[in-house]
Amino acid sequence: MTKSILLALLLSIAITPLFAQQDRFVVTFAKDPAGLFKSYKFFIQSVEDQRPQPGAALGKVIAFGKEIPAVLASKAETELFDYWSFLAPKREQAYLPLYISVKELSVNEKRVGPNKVTGEVRLSVRFRWYREMQPVELTGYQTAANYTRPETSFTHDKLIKQLVDQALTHFHKWMVNNAGKNPALARNLVLAFKEINNAASEDTVFYSPKRPLIWDDFKVRSAKPGSRYAAAVFTSFGYEGRSYPKDDDLVVEIGLKIFMVKSMSWGRPESRNAGTLRHEQIHFDITRLVVEKFKDRLRKAELTIEDFDSEIQYQFLEAFREMNRDQEQYDGETGHGLNAGAQAAWDRKVAQQIEALYSVQ
Repeated sequence: MTKSILLALLLSIAITPLFAQQDRFVVTFAKDPAGLFKSYKFFIQSVEDQRPQPGAALGKVIAFGKEIPAVLASKAETELFDYWSFLAPKREQAYLPLYISVKELSVNEKRVGPNKVTGEVRLSVRFRWYREMQPVELTGYQTAANYTRPETSFTHDKLIKQLVDQALTHFHKWMVNNAGKNPALARNLVLAFKEINNAASEDTVFYSPKRPLIWDDFKVRSAKPGSRYAAAVFTSFGYEGRSYPKDDDLVVEIGLKIFMVKSMSWGRPESRNAGTLRHEQIHFDITRLVVEKFKDRLRKAELTIEDFDSEIQYQFLEAFREMNRDQEQYDGETGHGLNAGAQAAWDRKVAQQIEALYSVQ
């Protein structure tokens, strides 16, 4: 009699914790050292639960012969942050602060027969980071798993863990495949300039210090109606840009064109002498020097990876206005070349600047 009472008491003690959990099923993420990432360049900065009903709840599962809530031990963003940070601990080489938004994380089951349960696990996350306080969307991961299990064998917690593991593995592979290829991963903006002066054109002369203007470049042999000047040269500049990722940088390459248009440049036959030609050459040189100022403007500008193009266009317009002012100042001080002293001073000043510019290139 005493032994029977004692056995009943032991059985009661043994099964009490089991039945105490009938009100919910707690899903945990076992931290297996074998799952640690070996090589990666990110760390988990934040996890945000953006599900319609954030918190610890995951859905419903069948256990102990009835439907009960499935939950995490604490809030989803806390549990996932802790687990993902375990898989990819923060270290010096991990430079990208990763923000993960959880759009969906759920498990739902139903009993479809004696000792037979079907279920579905769903996960949807988005990855981003912040560059200069601006969000940069990177990639996303969405998956689902359907399963059938005996009512007495629980597998949904393992599936949830597998999907959570796969989400971070997906991002790691995406980052490896996109490194040096995707501008979204660029950390810095690098400007690169090049002069375009080898494009063939019958009506265009591209600037080169080794190729000064000649009178044959001035196609029109008569002045514009009403003009009292001996000659005029049409000079201008433009740029074409492209950007591409390289390592951790976004390279913005600016191709610069400095040119004169033959069909819009003219010289009176009686004025085609060395002095007049030299005056027009200085106009071309001034355009070249303004382009160097344009490059300096861009180096000093606050260019951002998110919106560098509009700033480049703005600085281009400012440089174009500066070119017109410099050309007007040159003509005004030299009297369009008639003031010999002023012309000689401009010759020396511009020649020195051009020589200094190309001596360092």
